[in-house]
Parts: sequence; C-alpha cells; structure tokens
Amino acid sequence: MQFYRRLQPIRAISFDLDDTLYDNVPVMRAAEAANYAKLCELFPVAATWSQAEWAQRRWQLMQTDADLASDMTLLRLATIRLGLLQLGIDSKQAEAGAEQVLAAFLARRNQVDVPAQSHQLLSELGQHYPLIAISNGNVDTTKIGLRDYFSHVIQPGGGRRGKPYPDMFKVAQQAYPHLHPAQWLHVGDSPVADVLGAQRMGWQTAWFKSGLYDASSLIVLPHVAYHDNRQLGHLLLERQR
Repeated sequence: MQFYRRLQPIRAISFDLDDTLYDNVPVMRAAEAANYAKLCELFPVAATWSQAEWAQRRWQLMQTDADLASDMTLLRLATIRLGLLQLGIDSKQAEAGAEQVLAAFLARRNQVDVPAQSHQLLSELGQHYPLIAISNGNVDTTKIGLRDYFSHVIQPGGGRRGKPYPDMFKVAQQAYPHLHPAQWLHVGDSPVADVLGAQRMGWQTAWFKSGLYDASSLIVLPHVAYHDNRQLGHLLLERQR
C-alpha cells in the first residue's frame, strides 16, 4: 500500500464495481460473444462485420459523442442501431433488434463471480460506513449479489453522465448533504474516471492498482494506492478503532 496524500477523516465510502470488486475481463469477453451471436442470429447481414469490427465501431462512436461515451447502455444500443441502418435494415427493425441484442448481452454480462474477499470487505466496512456504488457500467448489483451492501447504486442514465463527469458524485452528495466532500472516499481502478473524477469533486481517493491500468495512466495522484482488498479493509477498519 502506498500513501500519496494525508487521509482526512472518512465518513462515507463509494465503490466502483467492474475491475475493482471483481475481475470483469472474462465476463465482458463472454458477454461480447453473446452480443455478437444474437446480433448475427437476428440479422445475418450483421456478420458482414466481425465482432472486432463491431467493437471498433463502438469505440469510434465513443470518440465522437461524449454523452454516449459515459453511458455504456446507450452506447451499445446506438452502435447496433446505427450499424444495422448502415447495413440496410429499416429503422423500426434496427431499434427493436438493438433492444433484443442488448438483452442477450446483459443476461451474460450479469453472470459475475464476485470473490469472497470482496463480500467480506463490503460486509465489514458496511458496519462502520455508509457505502455507495458509483459505476459507469450497466451491471445489475442485485443479480450479482452486491445490492444489499449499498445504500445507493448510481449509474449513468436519464441524462446523468458517467465518471469522470461530476453528475454521479453529485447524486451521492445529495444523498448525504451533511457530509463535506473531503469526508468521502471513492475507491476505483480507473485513473481518470475514478481518481481524477472524484478528486475534482474534492473527494479523497483510493486507487486499486491491480485493475486494468498502471501508474503511467495516473493524471493526479490518489490519496492511497493498494493492490489487495485486505489492505484496504485493514486501513479503513483501523481508522474506526
């Protein structure tokens, strides 16, 4: 565990989900395969483009539409719909088909194996701190067995943008208006979405450095960096004694 900034008293903790509390890489690989299989089943012409080419189209759309880039559900729907239109499918069929493909994706996307260590961490911390989930992803915390740990689960949608935009952090603050921003600790693996996003709000941050990113991606230093949930749990529980 590395400390970069002095930690102030913590009164509430928010957690990123994907690749912070569980390994989301194999989940997404399986979900993407299910997405492509359903797409080609419904629209054989979709096989004109490989799975990788559909993913590239989604990435390109992210670069041109900032709002879609922060809402994974809308981004996926838009990618499928626009792609089908380009392949000659009429708009009504493309719209309905995108919804069906998304349903197949989400069914597989919510088959997550959350490690026992994460359950233990949230259970123990929840006895001392209010916990909130703040995630850019579209995982269903009820289906993966995490919902009961959190007082609120905040995700993009309804005009609410994802991290690093301030929208979701503001929703969390509104839920606990008596807390000063510096009394929040946000935990996540993304140097931009989690560390930069939370610190722009005046929050403290804990960076999970065993996720998808290395230190070269850090734009600002977190307050603390850790590589194992046991380290984080020990640190935060010790502060309650």
